[in-house]
Amino acid sequence: MTKTKPTYRETTLWILSIEEIEGIIFNNVIQVKSYIFRNYKNMDFNISSLIHMHKLVSWNLFEEAWQYRKHNVTMWDFQPIDYYKVIVEMKKLEDDISYRYNIVKTVEEKKEFLAYIMWKILWIHPFFDYNGRVTRLFWELFLLKNKLALSKFYNTSRNDFVKAMKKATQIWEFDDTINLI
Repeated sequence: MTKTKPTYRETTLWILSIEEIEGIIFNNVIQVKSYIFRNYKNMDFNISSLIHMHKLVSWNLFEEAWQYRKHNVTMWDFQPIDYYKVIVEMKKLEDDISYRYNIVKTVEEKKEFLAYIMWKILWIHPFFDYNGRVTRLFWELFLLKNKLALSKFYNTSRNDFVKAMKKATQIWEFDDTINLI
């Protein structure tokens, strides 16, 4: 039995079409990007910032959207961790970011660190929706804070990004002892 995607969804505004919701989210993402560009020097690269960005992306649509998910989800053939493990995994990730952030020095180490963090967030899939967009915003915060060119990363197509994340999942999911730095 195949599931069909919904064409409408209940929001805090009213029942909206997916197209209307995507338009609102698109505008919110642009506003969050602007916020990051103006404030990145005063923002911390941590889980609290990630949660805050998620809230800014979806604040006017879904009350629960910025909170950790409260049920299991499936995405295509990928089953993220069980919802009750999200808070523990996010705390472990927060500790990992806190430890590693200040010891990565070279551009290559920073790229590997960022790739790992992005993969880990998407693997945990902490929020019900918009994980990918918020992870990319988090990624932009890291690049700005570390004076790395944003343009070098924008030439990657969505398909190439998804392939890279799948490859990372195959590598890191089975060997979390990999030393990235």
